[in-house]
Amino acid sequence: MKSLILLLFPILLFAKSPYPDTLILSNGKIYSCLITDISDSKIEMIYSNNRHESVIFQAIEQLSIDKLGIVYTSGRGFIEAQDHLNEFIEERNKEIENDQLVQNDLERLALVSSGVQDETSNDIGSMYPYNQNSFKAKKWSFGVLLIPYYSGTRYRVVHYIGQYPPQVLTQSYAENEINMESQLSFGITSNIRLIFDAAYSSTFNELRYEYHSRGEFNEYDSGSLTTSGLDIIDFSLGVKYYFIEFIPNNVSIYAIAGFGKQFAFAQERDENLFPEPGPAPIIEDNYEDYVEGLNSPWHFNFGFGAEYLFNESLSLNTNIRFIYSTISSNYDYRYISEFETNTQSIEYSSSEFITRIGLGINFYF
Repeated sequence: MKSLILLLFPILLFAKSPYPDTLILSNGKIYSCLITDISDSKIEMIYSNNRHESVIFQAIEQLSIDKLGIVYTSGRGFIEAQDHLNEFIEERNKEIENDQLVQNDLERLALVSSGVQDETSNDIGSMYPYNQNSFKAKKWSFGVLLIPYYSGTRYRVVHYIGQYPPQVLTQSYAENEINMESQLSFGITSNIRLIFDAAYSSTFNELRYEYHSRGEFNEYDSGSLTTSGLDIIDFSLGVKYYFIEFIPNNVSIYAIAGFGKQFAFAQERDENLFPEPGPAPIIEDNYEDYVEGLNSPWHFNFGFGAEYLFNESLSLNTNIRFIYSTISSNYDYRYISEFETNTQSIEYSSSEFITRIGLGINFYF
């Protein structure tokens, strides 16, 4: 029985032709192959000895796919709709992967039963063109990116309201903290994806201060309640281009570039808990708008990354991005009392070059 299984295994392996498609190039060369993807400008295929290649349509004279027959000629273009062809190819890729799993199990059981080492099975299984690149045919992906290192600048404003005119001190500080980003992407071609990133962070602080003095001839009370909060939403739109398969079918190297905008929403309140009796002066300013403007830069980025494919639907990726950002904000203040009027104006602008390093996972669907 063991000998019968070993004899039948090669027949099972090649019962279905591994290269059922035919490609004829403009120079007359003919290739038996397996088409794995069709984009707007080229086809992806596997041919002799499980070699992966892509061919642009300008170099193709005629293409036949399995039982569909001739689907493309240089004179007429596509005879079948491309969407229909890709649906057929995607279903066939799934069948090939399922067949590969069955064949691997048959091989493993047969060789283990016969006492043959497992290393032999790897050589036999690799003869069948198993396609791991089918994730590139999936149009959508959603990922989460962990940023363990963030180099960038945040801004805060120290507001001394007890002075007239008040002193407004603009401070910048680096915030090295763990951040999370979500990423949605859409495949334009097999190697180019349009990406949309979004991130959110929030801080809130409240400080209550009171001072009370009691003497034989006077009493004095003062105090303030200060609240400050900053919500930040960051959006960016860009392109990811896969240009190298560092380890075929498993690791791809890509370049990314894009632009975006950060939006800040500030909450700043200073309340005098023990106001002086009598008419109060009129104070007008745009303090919250000033803080929001300082933390709402435009930014442009470029960088590189690597992606490791676990299977056709799940990958691990890491990247480094270099980001140029610029901000500009104005502060205006006016104090009006029955005795005087004070105005104050501050203009602040800045630009910087920051770095972000990320590690995350992507789900393709």
